[in-house]
Amino acid sequence: MELKEALEKLNESKEFKEWKQKNPDTFFSYALKISEENKEQPWNLGFYRKSTGKVVTFIVDEKIDMQEEEEIFKKPDAEVKPIETEKAKMSFSGILKKTKEFTNKTYSSELINKTIAILQNLEKYGTVWNITQITSSFNTINIKADAEDGRILYNKIESIMGLIKK
Repeated sequence: MELKEALEKLNESKEFKEWKQKNPDTFFSYALKISEENKEQPWNLGFYRKSTGKVVTFIVDEKIDMQEEEEIFKKPDAEVKPIETEKAKMSFSGILKKTKEFTNKTYSSELINKTIAILQNLEKYGTVWNITQITSSFNTINIKADAEDGRILYNKIESIMGLIKK
């Protein structure tokens, strides 16, 4: 399921309409999807409430499951911004293809096992696909790609072992 379909399904659901009516001060702040060896997990769509600094996540699959409101993972001084959905023209499947091609060219010795894709609005980059690829050699490749055209804005490879030591 592509993000657009997941958002439509969520917006049309009775439970989301009722929740949104009771929570008008929230905004769409992230979309997360994990892909692993051609197995895709459901969309996690997050709605942020600035007054509490918390997020409510809806898991969109065959059915819609609302999670408990929870603290958001961010740097203390970072501002959570709404996703500009009109700028998110690059589909999930399109961005997976584009970032895989980039990784195959730039990090040709790496074999991707799992991809975590987050659509978010970052202060430095705007609305981007923030992609983390986990490789069979215990590296992570982080790629930030423009959500409009898929242009690679940032990339970095790190050893998972190095992250554990930090």
